[in-house]
Amino acid sequence: MNITSKHSSFLFAFTNASQGKRSVYRWMIRLELVLLLATFIMTMTEARQAGHLATHGGLIDTVKPLVPAFYIFGDSTVDCGNNDYLITLARADMPPYGRDFDGHKPSGRFCNGKISVDYLALYMDLPMVRTVLGTPNVTNMTKGLNYASAGAGILPESGSDLGQHISFSEQLGMFSNTEAKMSLSFGQSTTKQAIEASLFYFSIGNNDFIHYYLRNVSGIMEKQNSVEFSSMLLENLSNHLKFLIGGGIRKVVLVGIGPLGCAPNFLSAYNSSSGECISEINSLVQEYNVGLALLTTELRSEFPASEIIYCDIYSGVYDIVTHPKAYGFDNTNTACCGAGKYGGWVTCLMPEMACTDATNLFTI
Repeated sequence: MNITSKHSSFLFAFTNASQGKRSVYRWMIRLELVLLLATFIMTMTEARQAGHLATHGGLIDTVKPLVPAFYIFGDSTVDCGNNDYLITLARADMPPYGRDFDGHKPSGRFCNGKISVDYLALYMDLPMVRTVLGTPNVTNMTKGLNYASAGAGILPESGSDLGQHISFSEQLGMFSNTEAKMSLSFGQSTTKQAIEASLFYFSIGNNDFIHYYLRNVSGIMEKQNSVEFSSMLLENLSNHLKFLIGGGIRKVVLVGIGPLGCAPNFLSAYNSSSGECISEINSLVQEYNVGLALLTTELRSEFPASEIIYCDIYSGVYDIVTHPKAYGFDNTNTACCGAGKYGGWVTCLMPEMACTDATNLFTI
């Protein structure tokens, strides 16, 4: 469950406060990784079998991670604290964010607890990934870095109304700097091998709709219909991905956009009568997701040496939102923290506005 704010883009994460919620996050991890990890099965088996390291004349049982490092790019769906270093409205460094996280204090995540990439890192026997901002030591970069920034979109101008953010192109530039630092410290060959074996995770595109197209910034709706806008986003994304894959990344997860039309702020803004999702917004998202799935197929064909999967977040989250009882939730249309109808009219401003128990709610 997320504590949702107007300044958050599409979010999903699960607190581990109860067994029921743990079963849901395990289901989501399977949804995201089953295809990708199936292709890694031999690597995983070898890693497990090789998990006995000789130290000081003895043996310790150490499980090797499934991949050497985890690199994350995107927006507030996966930002774990980069925006704490920026001047922006899109910040999660104050309560009630993080109240169910380790230490029960804000961590920069737009959630009450862990977010999806935290669980994914732990699933792969990696530590939770550090933010690129605030991680100057190259040794701390070897397990991966999180470049994501709340407010970022595929387009540099998306999310500018919120203040500073690390744009997608800037995130990729920062990764290039990381790669250069690692090459200087560990050698080009070692770095190349590590990059090829690492997992690259992209969750981006939400703010291009939330803070650009749906706000009709610069009259975009009059210039491009929704299909043309999605095509423009995908062409931009494709160019970036082809450059990265051509440069050596091999294991890629492309995450689609969730059902934004089910988010409390849109339910409130569009005056949903009984909590039903806003179909016209979800239609925009689905157009984009179809294109992203097709792009994934295209990239697989062009780069057969790479393992690239499309993660259909939309279907999984929409099923939870529309069938909450089946997943152990009581409410999927009202924000835990906010004011007005569905808690989506006014953003979360203080801890006192938050619900007392977040474990029974799931919101986008």
